[in-house]
Amino acid sequence: MPSLVYVVRSPLQSLHHALLPGDGSTVVLSLEDPLLPGKVLRAAPDTRLTEGERLSYEQVLAIVLESKVVTL
Repeated sequence: MPSLVYVVRSPLQSLHHALLPGDGSTVVLSLEDPLLPGKVLRAAPDTRLTEGERLSYEQVLAIVLESKVVTL
């Protein structure tokens, strides 16, 4: 798993671009939809995640526990 994961609750477009690294080295998870557990917005190349993938609560929790997390 990546060492740094960003968890956003707002649409990615509404966040300032300076808050997220642009080099693609991190994972960005969205928890903005209260009806769905999680969604991968950006996936680092060295992870088993793909952009647009839906995640279960268990998967989100596993990623959070294995990584350093920044919540936006």
